[in-house]
Amino acid sequence: MLDDSLPVDAEPYDLLHREFIFKYTSICEIGIMNLTTDLQAFLLIFSRVTSVLWLLPVFSSKAVSIPFKAGVSLLVAYLLFDSVGIHRSFNNDPYFLSLLVLKEVFIGLAIGFSVKMLFMAVNVAGEIIAIQSGFSFARFMDPLSMTQATVIEQLKNLLAMMIFLAMDAHHLLIRAIVASFREVPMGSVAVHQSFFQYLITASGRIFVTGFKIGAPIIVTLMFVEIALGMLSRMIPQINIFIEGVPLKILVTVIMFSFSLGVIVPVIVNMFKGMDGEILRLFRMMV
Repeated sequence: MLDDSLPVDAEPYDLLHREFIFKYTSICEIGIMNLTTDLQAFLLIFSRVTSVLWLLPVFSSKAVSIPFKAGVSLLVAYLLFDSVGIHRSFNNDPYFLSLLVLKEVFIGLAIGFSVKMLFMAVNVAGEIIAIQSGFSFARFMDPLSMTQATVIEQLKNLLAMMIFLAMDAHHLLIRAIVASFREVPMGSVAVHQSFFQYLITASGRIFVTGFKIGAPIIVTLMFVEIALGMLSRMIPQINIFIEGVPLKILVTVIMFSFSLGVIVPVIVNMFKGMDGEILRLFRMMV
């Protein structure tokens, strides 16, 4: 006898809605898998962006709070997430994911270090001038780097920072970060011997560039030293170590004012070639 509560063509209870439930389960699994892939990709993007920004002169300062640094890194990573294509799939192995994060951190540190070297050249110029002029005896605490710095070194750093922002070099850096995901896809970094040779060459170029930046003052102070040495030979009664320091400080301040027309173009050309150096660095990591 048939049950009046069910239609005649009704399927048995064990088969009722079985296919729909199976399809719903598959859709959920696919959604969870895509969500996991997106989270892993965002983590890798965030690792690379954070490594770059935390080496910049402004963001590397201890005066900038860690939540602010993390917030800016999250914002930049979020803006880059849609523009960066995910060309590979990720598995759920935590060790493999940790390896990918380390690779992204390495790429970010390489980019940040290439920019950091430009400012290190300015620091070298300021330090050489400070030693020659006598400003190295008067050091103070730099609130940005939280280290002891001289007046000349701080002036050079501020000048380089203003030029960096005035010529929109930070826009070049952001475009370099975007280009890094195209030139060096996530998880595909390979370190070659040429990469280490480039680091050695670039490190040596720091002193060459620093000497170019401070050349007008360095050469002038060298002639002042020669003149003081000749004066001490002709008039031995003069205490050159006492009388020469104020003279060298005066010459340094005057030459720094008159040599800005030479120093600024050198720094500008140095920052203009930043994107080319970063692109060259990318090609050594693929």
